[in-house]
Amino acid sequence: MASVHLKRWLGAAAVVVVAAAGTTGYLYWRLDRNVQTVNLDEEIGPAAARPPATPGKTMNILVLGKDDGRSDTAMLVNVSANGERAKVISIPRDTMVPRPQCGSVRPANLVMFNSAFSTGGAACTVKTVEAMTGVRVDHFIQIDFAGFARIIDAIGGVEVELQEPIDDEKSGLSLPAGTSKLSGQQALAFVRTRYSIGDGSDLNRIKMQHRFLEALSRKLSDENWLGDPLKTYRLAEDATKSIVTDSGLGSLAKLADLAGKLHGLNPANIAYLTLPTEPYEPDPNRVQPKQPDADQLWELVGAA
Repeated sequence: MASVHLKRWLGAAAVVVVAAAGTTGYLYWRLDRNVQTVNLDEEIGPAAARPPATPGKTMNILVLGKDDGRSDTAMLVNVSANGERAKVISIPRDTMVPRPQCGSVRPANLVMFNSAFSTGGAACTVKTVEAMTGVRVDHFIQIDFAGFARIIDAIGGVEVELQEPIDDEKSGLSLPAGTSKLSGQQALAFVRTRYSIGDGSDLNRIKMQHRFLEALSRKLSDENWLGDPLKTYRLAEDATKSIVTDSGLGSLAKLADLAGKLHGLNPANIAYLTLPTEPYEPDPNRVQPKQPDADQLWELVGAA
């Protein structure tokens, strides 16, 4: 899901790299083999057709949550050049956007944003994000929601604070007001929940996801995940089994290198944002980017 807990998972992988080098190459090989990759250059097409890369400046990582073969969660993580600040920008799945050609599938003038994933997987989603934002996506990380639940269990759950109770029949989540520690399955229901809060829209689900990420970030920044090598290895095993990434990050060493670049990122320096949207008149169940606010946001990301 987003940058701080991603940093900690990758940090765990980095520790395992060092430990494996000192003990047995088998552990390194096993974790490295877990990582699945997609070659974006081959899937998307010529680099000239993409927004220009900006090495040495900000880095943009598209984080996708995969759930039952769909991706209803997309966050563009914009990391500053020094790795000390980040913006996490959620793109609502119901946003109507143009979709470029993906493989043999012709482009579409206006479709729901999440249809890009069902059309051509993560590569098509990356291509769609680049087309709608004008911003280069340097890397993507796709996280399987079932693996996400295992990781939350592996770290002992996450505490969240609620101002009012939640009872959502759709997600199966029932929590009282106050502090609750979420198990992996409860955490999964928490980030899916929308019907029992606010107006039941996808924008409310995004708010829940941001709230959970903030709680998860605090937990992972406050606890020592390096003191128990076995626990660290198990966490890295679950993490590497749960992700698909681009070939630019497609090894344990490269993921560990990314973790090193994010080492200085403090939870307090992460801003959680949502793409500005407004109702889409032809369909009240859809939204569209609100202009000029949306373009101004992407310009800010591209210029950072």
